[in-house]
Amino acid sequence: MENSYYNHANRAYFLCKSYLFVKFFVIFLFIANVTLANGNGTSELYDIKKGTLLEYFKDIEKETGYVFIYSKDIRPSLNQVVSVDLSRKKTITEKLSALFEKTNLVYEINGKQIVVKRKTAVKKNLSSQPQEPRRITGTITDTKGEPIIGANIKEVGTFNGIISDINGRFALSVNPNAVLEISYIGYVTTTVPVKDNKVLSIEIKEAEQSLEEVVVVGYGKQKKESVTASIASISRKELVQTQQSNISNMLVGRMPGLIAFQRSGAPGEDASSLLIRGVSTFTDNTAPLIMIDGIERTNFDGIDPNEVESLNILKDASATAIYGVKGANGVVLITTRKGERGRPRLSYSGNFALQQSTQLPSYLNSADYATLYNEALENDSRVSGSTYQPKFTDKDIELYRNGFDPILHPNTNWIDDFLRKFSTRTQHNINLSGGTERVKYFISGSYFDQTGIYKHTKIDSDHDVNPRNTRYNFRTNFDFQITRDFSATVQMGSGNSGIWQAISFANPLSSPGLVDNKIVRIQDGLGSVNPWQTLLSNGYQKDNRNNINTTLRLNYDLSSLLTKGLSVHGSIAYDSYYYSRKKYSKTFPYYLARRDAEDPDYIYLIPQSEESIWSVSTGWDKNRKVYMEFGIDYNRTFGLHKTTALILYNQSKYYSPSLQYYVPNAYQGLVGRLTYEYASRYLAEFNMGYNGTENFAKGKRFGFFPAVSLGWVISEEKFFPKNNIVKYLKVRGSYGEVGNDQIGGDRFLYLPSSYGAASDSGVNKYNFGLASNPYTSLMIVENKIGNPDLTWEKAKKMNVGVDINLFNNCLTASFDIFKEKRNNILANRSTSPMIIGANLPAYNFGEMENRGWEMDLNFRHHIQDFHYWARFNYSFARNEIIYMDEVQKRYDYQMTTGRRKNQFFGLIFDGYYNSWEEINALDRPKSSWSGNQLQPGDVKYVDVNQDGVIDDYDMVPIGYTPVPEIIYGFSFGAQYKGFDFSILFQGADNVSIKYFGRSMWPFAKGEESAKSLIKERWTQERYEAGEKITFPRLSLNPNGETDHNYRPSTLWIRDASYLRLKNLEVGYTFTGGFVKRLNLNSVRLYFNGSNLFTWTDVVDLDPEAPSRSGNVEINTYPLQKVYNIGLNINF
Repeated sequence: MENSYYNHANRAYFLCKSYLFVKFFVIFLFIANVTLANGNGTSELYDIKKGTLLEYFKDIEKETGYVFIYSKDIRPSLNQVVSVDLSRKKTITEKLSALFEKTNLVYEINGKQIVVKRKTAVKKNLSSQPQEPRRITGTITDTKGEPIIGANIKEVGTFNGIISDINGRFALSVNPNAVLEISYIGYVTTTVPVKDNKVLSIEIKEAEQSLEEVVVVGYGKQKKESVTASIASISRKELVQTQQSNISNMLVGRMPGLIAFQRSGAPGEDASSLLIRGVSTFTDNTAPLIMIDGIERTNFDGIDPNEVESLNILKDASATAIYGVKGANGVVLITTRKGERGRPRLSYSGNFALQQSTQLPSYLNSADYATLYNEALENDSRVSGSTYQPKFTDKDIELYRNGFDPILHPNTNWIDDFLRKFSTRTQHNINLSGGTERVKYFISGSYFDQTGIYKHTKIDSDHDVNPRNTRYNFRTNFDFQITRDFSATVQMGSGNSGIWQAISFANPLSSPGLVDNKIVRIQDGLGSVNPWQTLLSNGYQKDNRNNINTTLRLNYDLSSLLTKGLSVHGSIAYDSYYYSRKKYSKTFPYYLARRDAEDPDYIYLIPQSEESIWSVSTGWDKNRKVYMEFGIDYNRTFGLHKTTALILYNQSKYYSPSLQYYVPNAYQGLVGRLTYEYASRYLAEFNMGYNGTENFAKGKRFGFFPAVSLGWVISEEKFFPKNNIVKYLKVRGSYGEVGNDQIGGDRFLYLPSSYGAASDSGVNKYNFGLASNPYTSLMIVENKIGNPDLTWEKAKKMNVGVDINLFNNCLTASFDIFKEKRNNILANRSTSPMIIGANLPAYNFGEMENRGWEMDLNFRHHIQDFHYWARFNYSFARNEIIYMDEVQKRYDYQMTTGRRKNQFFGLIFDGYYNSWEEINALDRPKSSWSGNQLQPGDVKYVDVNQDGVIDDYDMVPIGYTPVPEIIYGFSFGAQYKGFDFSILFQGADNVSIKYFGRSMWPFAKGEESAKSLIKERWTQERYEAGEKITFPRLSLNPNGETDHNYRPSTLWIRDASYLRLKNLEVGYTFTGGFVKRLNLNSVRLYFNGSNLFTWTDVVDLDPEAPSRSGNVEINTYPLQKVYNIGLNINF
């Protein structure tokens, strides 16, 4: 990921560079394509030598995976000695033809079996002619007879293949005794021997129907029907339907149990934070573990989605216990694409998008600002008893309104002046995949570029301060089958909101902006924040981030040496990260505008400073990580019994200058799994993790984290009626423990740390010398006291689920109920004396519970050529703090214990005081703020404890938390011949945000911006006219600590529930005509949009935009709508 700032002139350069990058990469891949197609398999496995047929059979079995089948009477004939050339470059049929040429035997290929028989007597004139390749035709359909468009048909053991046309038909010339392999995404790969057939009708099954779909789990894979854990999955096809700048934003609304927050839309800063099944601890350690191809990696947003094969979310203890200390908050498993056996396949995908802000605040114009400013000033004078003196005269207001004096009475709309209507985003990806029985490869290269929304960012010909994110990715995945038993895998991958704050704070009359390319301020004008000064003088920074991730994995099958189904593997991964920053800045002069006293029509622009030269500052960071694992795998079937086992050792070491004490961080652990399956009916699984940590003392350093799960496929029982209504029914349950050893960035928690200066506050200072002129020194304290009694924070998780397929597998559904209880939560003390000589240690001090339920419904059907589908997912999760360290409050309703994490507390809004009679009433509760000097238009609060005083003791839990308890997504789509369509709605409920400070309150510091929504403020005239009132009487410089009206209350809490049209896509796939003439397989053109519409009660900002604590004090760079056009080409 790279943030950089470039000028407009450089955009043409970047487009040119992008074009050249794509062009040269295509040339490179074309050369690689030709090389691989023509040179693959040039090394010889066999020399021309003598050997028995039986010896050759064994060699071919090891090389190809085929198995020879023959009867006992054939066995003596296999001792015949032959001399043949069986080099790798020959196809399986060529090898077999050469092997059997001078024998009395013949063969027949049936799937992966080669059946050997004796020759039957034939007429000499028929047997003397060699068999030539012949042309066959066929049709590929699903189980309902509908044609499959774009299915891959390949002759086994060759590069010979084709894809089915729009009617599911194909024509292909094949060798004698050929076997065809048919594959298609979402369907079971099928092999069919051609035999003597000239016309084939081939039916393939959907993966969901056969339940042969493979699901990635921790350190392995399982068939979907055998899974007893709670796992949600998404494929590459679903990911790329939502074109976003990173993967985390693509997951929103698509997976049950996953909560994603996108807080900013700034290029390079727009990734989402992820939570799995809500929040289960009151510390900040809530992020899930990220695993990429089995290796822990902290960030996956730099990955190109075209490189991803699948993404899985592991949610319950059965799925995550195997990760032990790392799995407490769930696990995200990302599997990147690998090559498949067959001819090289080259694909290109590219898209161009326009971006637009989803929601922008509306600010008062200058005339309204001046009018309401005077009104606020008058209100404050009534309270203080001072004489009201308006800041702006009627003439000033009229000049602001009519624009006759644009320099000294400006009406600047900072949003319109600074923000473009659209910014751009471009993405290109080229990948090449293919392979042989020995080597499979996937090579991918991509380019991504995203620009910012600001105008006027070109400072000079060499400098542009608009934010920009440019990313290059390169990934290579190789799989080597060194021998039949030994294989290897190699993988390698690489992959300024201060301006917005100024725009948000500036009032419309503080500056006319740029006049003759000069930054102009008004002498004695109202307002110190000038966005132009911020934009230009802030300069820009250029960040370079380089990530290199490499993995080498070796597998060895011990079936032939020890016992069938036994194998071992080892992996080593090396990750390197380097970051550098160059910050460029300079001081730009500004000018004061002053009217000429002698000539009122003339205005002086008086310079106040000089322009400096560019200065440069630098910064850097780096880290590296080494990971190793060694595992033993066992997978064996005994009749109706199937069992698998895994025992694995792993360790990692992380090096970084930013680590506390500069000591590398290390982990080690053992992993175990044992599964048992009987007749695809009864399922059992045991998982365990055994991990060590640096944070606890000896004797407590290692933790054991077990989990057990059971499943029962009821539909496989004999008593279960076979029908098309309920085709499949499975119940499953799990229970287990996972752990946590982290609390912030603190390390070696059991040891005392070094001494150092205390925090810079008054109570931590000593004064020496004269009282009138003292010398001040901070206390020296222990930075952190160690706690040798610390132990593991543990999460006990329970999950019960049901999987069901209905209506001939058209409708599939999953339902889960879950509960998690955390105890021994690692936390710092919240109760301590005001003055203490040390930083208290961490404690196991808390309990918390999180429970909920979720569902996932999928429907697929078709009417002849019209295929349609729908999906709905829904999740509910609610947490409760059972116990935490807090000071006992006077009233129980003020305690955090028993509440949700990050529960808002505040007063209960009860309307407004609308007359002096209400203000002066004897039974009016006394206010603890604003000196109890209230007036009509002030807020009325509920006296909760009925003590006659409105104070902090009347603050109660209000609203929900900033983390939604309910998330849901609904998508549907259709396909008709070449046309396809999809739409996704995503929403959240039971969620609140808090308006605070500049996000809503006007005239902060007596000079800053004011939003248009304050027009609905209380005035006597508006109240008597019955107009809508949503804001108290106006006041200058509101303060949440001292002002009665601006205390935390339900008035400032907003329901942040929303429903969003997250994605809409329309596409068409071309397979004939010009596509065939260009020797292409397919071309798809599509249009889509993201974040198109949002329905919410939140005003002036996107409901996702607040910080994680729900505070919207400072508006961030707005989230972006995306209008996208894209092209996919398969060569």
